[in-house]
Amino acid sequence: MERIAVVGMGARFMTLFAKRLKNNYADRVAIVGVCDTNRVRCEYYRDTVNQDVLIFDDFDKMLDELKPDSVIVATPDCTHHEYIIKALEKGYPVYSEKPMTTTEEYCLAIREAEKKSGKKVTVTFNCRFMPYYAKIKELLKSGAVGRPLSVHYEYQLDTKHGGDYFKRWHRSIEKSGGMMVHKSTHHFDIVNWLLDDEPVRVSAQAARLYYGNDDRPHGERCSTCEYAKSCYSYEAHHEKTGTQNMFFKAEHIDGYIRDHCAFKSDTDIYDTMSVSVAYKKGTLLTYTLDMYSPREGYNLTVYGTEARLEASTFFDSGDKYKIILTKHNGEVQEFIFPAAAGTHAGGDDRMLDMFFGDEKNDPLGQCSDSFDGAKSAMIGIAANRSIKEGVAINLTPILDKMR
Repeated sequence: MERIAVVGMGARFMTLFAKRLKNNYADRVAIVGVCDTNRVRCEYYRDTVNQDVLIFDDFDKMLDELKPDSVIVATPDCTHHEYIIKALEKGYPVYSEKPMTTTEEYCLAIREAEKKSGKKVTVTFNCRFMPYYAKIKELLKSGAVGRPLSVHYEYQLDTKHGGDYFKRWHRSIEKSGGMMVHKSTHHFDIVNWLLDDEPVRVSAQAARLYYGNDDRPHGERCSTCEYAKSCYSYEAHHEKTGTQNMFFKAEHIDGYIRDHCAFKSDTDIYDTMSVSVAYKKGTLLTYTLDMYSPREGYNLTVYGTEARLEASTFFDSGDKYKIILTKHNGEVQEFIFPAAAGTHAGGDDRMLDMFFGDEKNDPLGQCSDSFDGAKSAMIGIAANRSIKEGVAINLTPILDKMR
């Protein structure tokens, strides 16, 4: 039985780990302690999922008293390093939510702490476990496109999903690293993994063109907004039972607002981003993220010496994922994937099965370590720096320090 302590009782822990570990792995895993700066969220987990769990407001005390087998870190991104390093120093392996952390210094500190402790950090990159990304990995690994020459990855968030990042703590680049770190870490990791390669140079541009604009009619927060009926980003979070109990009923403790207006100007993250990445083996990536599309989806194209692979979907089209492989000789292969059951197109369940279930064979290398976490985070961190300084960032000497 793996006894796990958790720090950070936000939405990600509740949607990914909470009920799944209790319902699917009760004979293998037990959450024995939880810690959060807001006790209300801990109590909500205890009362609705795990009545036997112990609640702490001090992370060190939780580890010292419970002596768990491992630790889950699911706090705001800018604090991941603090808890990861403390857990490693006390001798515990860590499952860290993505992104692993938000700065170059924190990445290096985590890597050094891991080496000293001999314990492992696993980063929860669930996209690697989505069936259609796994199929792309299989095709590239088999040589279906030959040597990858360029990758073009266009990701679009709609006005509800994209706007939601401007309503919560992610709206501060200091806390989240901005979307280049918090959101795009998924996409950068996927490309790193698909190519089995390492980024060496990054340049980027970005702007805030849609959100954070006081000129638009807006209120203070969704739950009290007079413009709710005409706002494409409006969501009634205050009417959702889980969100109400975890956040709205917890506001009196720490003042955290879950439904800030996405159009208030007191945000500093971008909503329009373009990144260019050069890889060690020569592949070039062009990547864009736009957060205000009428439809949500993506298009990922890999051009190789032997073929072109295109994977694309819009999530409002029945969640069907299509992969088209076009060879230079004119041969075309098409693969259609209905979305797998479960959250994140089936990726969450498959990832947890690999971590806590019987399946330990990992032929595609879907489990990710701290260096994977560092490579992905550093593309976003370097992109932010490139935007600010107007220069390309050489990642090789930075990543060399983290090996």
